[in-house]
Amino acid sequence: MTDPGMATTAQPASTGRARLGDVTTTTLVHRRTGGSTTWWQQAVVFQVAVATDVPGLEALAQEISHVARLGADAIQVHCPGVDPAAEPARTAVDTLVRRAHQRGVKVIVTVVGTDAPHGTDPAWHLARCAAWLDRGADGIDLSAAAPAEAPAPLEGSAPLAATGRHEHAGVDLGGLQALLAEHGEDTVATGAGTAVAPRDLAVHLHEDWLHITRDDRLVTTPWQAAALRTAITDAYALRDPVGATAGWTLLAAPSVRTDDWTRLDSDAWRRRHDAATLLMLALPGTAYVPQGEAVGLTAGDTAESSVAATVRAVAEAVAQQKGRIGTVFERYRQALRLRAELHLGTGTVAWVAAPGEGALAFLNRRLLVLVNVGPEPVLVPAGREILHASDTLSPPVDGDVVVPPDTTVWMSAS
Repeated sequence: MTDPGMATTAQPASTGRARLGDVTTTTLVHRRTGGSTTWWQQAVVFQVAVATDVPGLEALAQEISHVARLGADAIQVHCPGVDPAAEPARTAVDTLVRRAHQRGVKVIVTVVGTDAPHGTDPAWHLARCAAWLDRGADGIDLSAAAPAEAPAPLEGSAPLAATGRHEHAGVDLGGLQALLAEHGEDTVATGAGTAVAPRDLAVHLHEDWLHITRDDRLVTTPWQAAALRTAITDAYALRDPVGATAGWTLLAAPSVRTDDWTRLDSDAWRRRHDAATLLMLALPGTAYVPQGEAVGLTAGDTAESSVAATVRAVAEAVAQQKGRIGTVFERYRQALRLRAELHLGTGTVAWVAAPGEGALAFLNRRLLVLVNVGPEPVLVPAGREILHASDTLSPPVDGDVVVPPDTTVWMSAS
């Protein structure tokens, strides 16, 4: 679909570098959300990706302020060994939920099949979900789903077709939806799929009716402008017809990451990851940020640490970085502030003709996003207001700002 009111043309510079030109036309692939919206349609979720115990919950409750200070809307935890209805977990859970809610942060709890003792009745999962919701949790995350196999046919009958429904850790989706309805319209069910199995993801979206289904296409797609443009367009083409919110994550199994990610050294990986993060945060929908990432700590940095120790390390890093221009924390904080102020989570995706083949560009409301995924710098006229960038940019030269490879820039569209 084409919107004749917006787009961009880019004129190559005489140096051979591509140069951003005037905004004139666009191709609209996702319309902004109309009418009233709910928190989960545009949330940034702080994701604690490893199993959390009672000391971990206590540490999160104590340090929840830095999650709110960052600008996150929710925190997601997985607590397989915790019974939220029994002491001492009950006090820790109540404290975390209370302190999070006081700061405007929602709490989502992950429930997966391996949480259940061997041979446990499927009702165990629903009871566990109910216990968390009763303690004030705002949602249940079912993690990854596996497609259900076709049921075995009765003897002498024709083979039965697969239902298309998924197994979500043994949780009865109908029962879960009923539980959520009992606990208010703002409680949610979320889950994950993978873009490397597009047919399965489509069934997941059409049949399971989760509020958010995140997928990993930003890191399972080659780091190339045309490929990323197609992948992002497809994400909305799958979701928009059924009214599903896009869920964006940069977490993916190493086996499904593309070669142009896995072959990077640590410095190059961090630069590209920062660019991909700013791309992700500019896209409408819900974005997931792993614990520690907003201060520069990766999963590898904290792999041997308990959740409580990791929370303390993150809190110390926040204390050291907050208020210091150019730190990882302040970059994330600025991005989330702009995302909220400009309502990017419920905005548009309108592709624009990017400067050269190595750049990706789109409009979201009043924001023009440029992602340089190519090997050569891209020039942006110094007269354009640059609101944010994934890395420090050099001062303008000859009237142009140089955007290096693996860098994302947010600019005013006007």
